Amino acid sequence: MTTGEKIFRQLRRRANQMFARLRPPPAAFVYGPHYECSWPGSAVDEVRGERILTALAAEGLVTFEQVRRPPLATYHAIRRVHDDAYLDACQRPEVMIDILGGLDVSEVDTARILDLQRAMTGGTMAATDIALGTGKIAINLGGGFHHAHRKVGRGFCVFHDVAVAIAEQRALGFHERILVVDLDQHDGDGTRALFADDPSVFTLSIHNHHWGDTEAVASTSVALGDVVGDTLYLETVQLHLTEALRQHRPRLIYFLAGTDPAVGDRIGVWQISAEGMLERDIAVFEAIREFAPDAAVVVCLAGGYGPTTWQHSARSFAWLQSGHRGFEPPDNDELTLMRARHYAALLKPSELTGETDDLGLTLEDLVPSLAASAREPRFLGYYSRQGLELALERHGFLGRLRNKGFQPSLEFNLVDPQRHILKIFGDAEHEELLFELVVRRDRRTIPGFELLAIDWLLLQNPREHFSADKPALPGQRHPGLGLFEETVALLIIACERVGLAGLVVTPSQYHLAVQWQKRLRFVDPRAGARMRAIREALPGASLTEAARALQEGHVVDQSGRTCSYEPSPMIFPISDELKAELDPENYLRAIDEAADEFRFQLSSPR
Repeated sequence: MTTGEKIFRQLRRRANQMFARLRPPPAAFVYGPHYECSWPGSAVDEVRGERILTALAAEGLVTFEQVRRPPLATYHAIRRVHDDAYLDACQRPEVMIDILGGLDVSEVDTARILDLQRAMTGGTMAATDIALGTGKIAINLGGGFHHAHRKVGRGFCVFHDVAVAIAEQRALGFHERILVVDLDQHDGDGTRALFADDPSVFTLSIHNHHWGDTEAVASTSVALGDVVGDTLYLETVQLHLTEALRQHRPRLIYFLAGTDPAVGDRIGVWQISAEGMLERDIAVFEAIREFAPDAAVVVCLAGGYGPTTWQHSARSFAWLQSGHRGFEPPDNDELTLMRARHYAALLKPSELTGETDDLGLTLEDLVPSLAASAREPRFLGYYSRQGLELALERHGFLGRLRNKGFQPSLEFNLVDPQRHILKIFGDAEHEELLFELVVRRDRRTIPGFELLAIDWLLLQNPREHFSADKPALPGQRHPGLGLFEETVALLIIACERVGLAGLVVTPSQYHLAVQWQKRLRFVDPRAGARMRAIREALPGASLTEAARALQEGHVVDQSGRTCSYEPSPMIFPISDELKAELDPENYLRAIDEAADEFRFQLSSPR
């Protein structure tokens, strides 16, 4: 770039900044580090959104405050659109390979792709909230997975982000008319199929070939074939978009601004020039402004393949933010040099890619042959991260947390193959710890049987406080969450899924042993007899009163010696073999036989 060009760019950037102070830019952007993901053989530019943001920031057209970072879409939201059997299947690499059109992926790749599409689906949901809440055009720098159907994914599309966002808004009470304008070069078949019987959602798709049935109660599908240039394309968009806006009168519009119609796209076959792509997007925004001025507008990137496809989106968004057409994107080499200065100002340092002391290299980077065979760490060797979250959704556990006013988010630590950790927080910032579980496989408690050992289980409600009527029990920082029985039921289901013979836990406190005793029994009958004697010494006492009496030394044996709680393993047998090993009749008989060893009483009134 010449000195004159640099000076001109700097002046233009200053002018954009001054203009932005006079007229706030009409668009807000949604983007996060989870959007950066690639897999072997993919033509997708993993930093497409980052390139767009960098270029716009260099022009003074986007600031930190205008970029929102989305959370992963929850399976609670995704299940409104997709079947459970399909969501289970998506965790298998062979199913993901089909969705990606034959590209080979490993378990690790599969998990990353699921995270990517959940993040971008969350981005479309967040953009919808912004558009409806602020009136700004909300641009998700990803998403547009229009080939995903209820029971099947294809064409690089796993979750239908637009359908999930619409279902979320419907659940929140938004029942106005919606228009989906799909200008990806490929047919929006999934969108049309999902809303085929819904007259409130009009789907407009202009593409090269139909991907399936085009029947729907509110839809226009236009197949232009493979030989398409600027004139035909722009005339078709103008005609059908104007008609859809006039006919449907939407209050919410999704614009899938695919850039794969552009000449030179790695997958697209059309020959739309850079000028034609800009004119297309301007025509869409101008038509919306004229025929649906009160509609909320959400933009998703949709298709676009190759390292320069981002430039078409950048031109359009620069026009949208500035009101003029003078922006010309830099090339990728120049953009790389801009990144540290401009893109870094839009995200937190921890969110930047490649900003680690080890240059971001992994073992797979150093030994590429390992990548193909890499396996995703699995909870107990069975549940993928996605699968465990889906199981918690399916069994209603996360739904119960939402009913208590939380927005649960999960954190896994599966690095240590011997001890797996699951944490559930009540907020996206991970400040409210609700649930913590540490488990391992156990082969020592009962020789010959593999058990699920619970080393730590925490259930707490940080939004509640202790009171005189409900004082703290030993070891409690916050009152309980009230989901103990549901948690035990889920752990038993996990044992069955994983094929373990039973559940074992060694409660550290008396009150925990009482709770576990509702489902589990002591492995050692003498421990069961001792616990029964303690409880018989505290007739009618509440759990809090009993725990306090034991802790304060008010429970004594016949010689006056203080009785304390002694932790001992407790078990829930699941397999028939273990049930036979722990014969209940013999167990109860053994407790009765040991009963005379343990006689306790209160040393003083409570």
